[in-house]
Amino acid sequence: MRCKLLEDIVKITDGLGNQMFQYAFALQLQRASGRKVYLDIRFINHEDKIAREGKSWFYQNCDRRKYGLEHFKITLPKANTNILKKWQFVNQENNKEKLVYDLVQNDLWFWQWKDEDQIGVENTLSLLKNHIRPTYFQGYFFDLRYYDEVRPLLQKEFCLKKPIYLSMRLKKILEGTNSVGIHIRRGDFTRVSRDISQKNYYPKAIKVMNEYVEDPTYFVFSDDINWVKNNLEIKGRKIYISEMGFSDYEEFTIMKHCSNHIIANSTFSYWAAYLNRNLRKIVVCPKRWKTGIIPKDWISV
Repeated sequence: MRCKLLEDIVKITDGLGNQMFQYAFALQLQRASGRKVYLDIRFINHEDKIAREGKSWFYQNCDRRKYGLEHFKITLPKANTNILKKWQFVNQENNKEKLVYDLVQNDLWFWQWKDEDQIGVENTLSLLKNHIRPTYFQGYFFDLRYYDEVRPLLQKEFCLKKPIYLSMRLKKILEGTNSVGIHIRRGDFTRVSRDISQKNYYPKAIKVMNEYVEDPTYFVFSDDINWVKNNLEIKGRKIYISEMGFSDYEEFTIMKHCSNHIIANSTFSYWAAYLNRNLRKIVVCPKRWKTGIIPKDWISV
């Protein structure tokens, strides 16, 4: 028996930056396969993993997230109940998760579930164009080869539906100076051993940026802006955007329109720098952090 619906599903999880990676993979998947691709947003905060793994330490210490893609002009739809009811998570031996097609369905054999972590990047890349069976994809997809071809589409789709109100003063500074968006991620990173804010990365990154950019104006973004103001030395003109009351997706958009970037070990600021249309931008990023997603012209320190 053949399946009537030729469709794929991509699981969406974590915060806005990771959601963007998964969406970028899904967009390339639809473009390469020619079939409809849906987004499964049921597990943004890993409730499935927490339930199966006995409230794991890592996910319990991560901040709770929301579905952030809905604020952007994305074109791929969320999977509805009729699609999602076909799938369910089951607990395997040693608490390894697996997504299986509902055993009640007669066309069970026709569907497949693929976890990037289990099959690897190369096999997942191959499946982008060469799979016949409707497939549920799960992964983080941290590799330029998944999405670099659709970068122009992503630049269009990762624009806000509603424009941001910026004061004339702030807009003038953003557009009329050598602006540098600098992102310091702390928050739950301080609880899960991923915080680099107190290491020597930022002093080095600022030094490098000052060598390349004349008279920079720093636009400062952080989930702990008071800590940044009291602990991180940024010489010259600076504007602390994160104390102005913008939402995370609004901050992301302001960051994206800075001329240059110092990103954190964070997918949030990665996407702001990657989507930036400035052909002469200088981007400084942490060394040995997700090297598969870093463009060749970025500077690692």
